Amino acid sequence: MTVAFRSFLRTLAANSALLRAPTPPPLTLVLGNESADLDSMVSSLALAYDLSTKTPHPVVPIINTPRADLVLRPECSLLLSHTLEAAGASLSSLTFIDDVDLARHPMDIWLVDHNAPASRQAFLEPYVRGIVDHHVDEGKCLGAKERQIEVVASCATLVAQRLGPLVDPDLAKLLIAPILIDSSNLNPAAKRATPSDIACVQWLSSLVQWASPRQPSADLTTTTLDVSSPDDLYKTLDSLKGMVTHLSPYDLLRKDYKQWQVADANGKAWALGISSISFPLKKWMKRDGPLIEQAIGHWIAHQNLDMALVMTHGKTKENGIKVYGRQLILAFSPDIKEGQMVVDKLMDVEVLGLQLLEKTSGAWWFTQSRSESSRKQVFPAVKQLIEGLDFS
Repeated sequence: MTVAFRSFLRTLAANSALLRAPTPPPLTLVLGNESADLDSMVSSLALAYDLSTKTPHPVVPIINTPRADLVLRPECSLLLSHTLEAAGASLSSLTFIDDVDLARHPMDIWLVDHNAPASRQAFLEPYVRGIVDHHVDEGKCLGAKERQIEVVASCATLVAQRLGPLVDPDLAKLLIAPILIDSSNLNPAAKRATPSDIACVQWLSSLVQWASPRQPSADLTTTTLDVSSPDDLYKTLDSLKGMVTHLSPYDLLRKDYKQWQVADANGKAWALGISSISFPLKKWMKRDGPLIEQAIGHWIAHQNLDMALVMTHGKTKENGIKVYGRQLILAFSPDIKEGQMVVDKLMDVEVLGLQLLEKTSGAWWFTQSRSESSRKQVFPAVKQLIEGLDFS
């Protein structure tokens, strides 16, 4: 690592402590999105480093999930610990959302990997000074001095471009990981990677000091990031990301989750939540059966949701061939009586390509023929649908 990046990582713990001071000094906070996936965590850390080179104030990246939930994301834990420990820091140096009361001391905020604060953090909007994001523009935080919003596979691509010559080998390795994960290793069939993502991976890969190829180890208990190529890095992290079979249905729902508040045509506010689960529905059903619907009902109650979408994805065998696919489960709060009307309209949304599998007492179960459409495409479509609902 360069001295500058190493020094920045070593300031994380001390700067985090400043947030808890009775009267904190001027700080800049970089807030990732509430799904807190690899892209969000890496982009938060890397953008904070970029901003630290341009401001005299300490800059603190905020991981937008409780600290205890990091265990649900082993790929994030491995990559971040690998990077931090190389600099003499550790995972304990990071600031998680439950480490600080943002309402007590609002600071200058930069949003990364989202362009509008989560509904539970909407009070932060007046304090947003900058945005770096790759989702559809929600038209919020228009007073921000900088709004860099470009649709690419990974927000880390945009952050890497901002950093430019500041990127060193270990920072390059940190940044390249979420781009590979979010683009399915730049697989054209996934239809996610843009020319910007591809060019960024080529550039970052040329900077990384890859390890020499090694013979496969008989020790299967240790996972390392001392890999010899981008392909090996992708396979290692993707394998960890896919390790979800030990999680309960409830934990699967909260592992990669985002929530919004959307108003319909009559001004009624809908609390909408979307969980993304890397577990094919067929396998999940075989394992947990009716426990899935029970967990969704508990999640709706816990999050006070009006509408919950559960997006599952992964490979299953069809005629002996592994095929990637997406599925969707839709459920409503017991207070919502217009569920069937919403479902009927949702089945006409082209970006989804829904085909009904089953209707149970508490949910609708679908296959999603447009498998290239992830939550990044689905939420804007569902938001537009809700905004057009008129039940008068």
